[in-house]
Amino acid sequence: MSALKIDFTAGWYEAAPSTNVPDLLAEESGRLRLLSADLGLKHDFGAVGPVECPIAYDPVRGLAFRYVCAAGFRGRDFSQLRAFSVARGESYPLIDLPLNQWALWMLEWIASGQGHVGQLLGLHAMDRAADDRVVIEHRLFSLKLGADQLRLRPICRDAYKPLAFSRRRGEFIFSGAEGIYLLGLKGERKLSLPSVEDVGGEGAAFSPSGDAQVVIGGDGLHLWDLERNLCRRLTRNGRYPVWAPDGQGIWYRESSADLHYYDLAKDETQRILALPKQRHPEFWHARPVCLSRNGCYLALSITEKVLRGVSLKGSATGARERVYVHDHQLVVLDVKQQVYWGREGYASQLHWAD
Repeated sequence: MSALKIDFTAGWYEAAPSTNVPDLLAEESGRLRLLSADLGLKHDFGAVGPVECPIAYDPVRGLAFRYVCAAGFRGRDFSQLRAFSVARGESYPLIDLPLNQWALWMLEWIASGQGHVGQLLGLHAMDRAADDRVVIEHRLFSLKLGADQLRLRPICRDAYKPLAFSRRRGEFIFSGAEGIYLLGLKGERKLSLPSVEDVGGEGAAFSPSGDAQVVIGGDGLHLWDLERNLCRRLTRNGRYPVWAPDGQGIWYRESSADLHYYDLAKDETQRILALPKQRHPEFWHARPVCLSRNGCYLALSITEKVLRGVSLKGSATGARERVYVHDHQLVVLDVKQQVYWGREGYASQLHWAD
């Protein structure tokens, strides 16, 4: 463990990882890495670039997928979707994209039955010149392994950032300037969240049972009933909700320095962990927790924000500014055994190789 002091709720304790814990894919410092159960480095796949894109994973073939691009001006500029073999420690490009196109914010692996090859589903972005400005267009894309081009579909007006996708329902949750929407696979708007109150739109999750329910984070957690188009608040604070696979509760963050669990049946919130003395909490480093497929393990990064001092030079307004430093820790929790372990470091993207 690092020097960070973590306050866990009663009943949790630090322990060594069990032998059943799967490997973990993590993007650390702009590089995709495969970590062993104890969070040690197993393989470094190399730089993936600065574009915010999740890691997708095919458990049958043991392949991870991510968008990658150049991370500076020293080397060759490129833009591509890439596959990473967990077993062989190798990577290869799936498709090269023009330099004005990229994939961001969403990447899902969709398995196919009866021995057919699966496909990637994601958000495609392209910049183009329009009069005296540059316009960025967003479209949905799918890519079958072995195909030489993306299949693109338009998105309805104002759908800007994807918040969640349900494979069982074939639906998306998107946010935009005018609100939050339910979209179909063709990019069409099927439903708009009632504008009763501002829910924020910082993360969302569909019910794992396939029921017509979505939890949305931002200004607290809100439960959206898609059949009746009604929304109610669950918690006062909360972002980046992740529905537990058993459907009984929701994991979420209140800052970069904590983890909470909301019990749906009891209508109760429990703080699982937090860093003490965080007088100025922020969300800059917060990400959704990464759950294993069986829900037994979860991984997340937590960040301590510490006041280092006050700048000697004043700002533009003449006032001196506080100077903060951030210390990070990558933590894994065994939910069933209520034990945890971790090490120093920060991962902006995580995915279990299970």
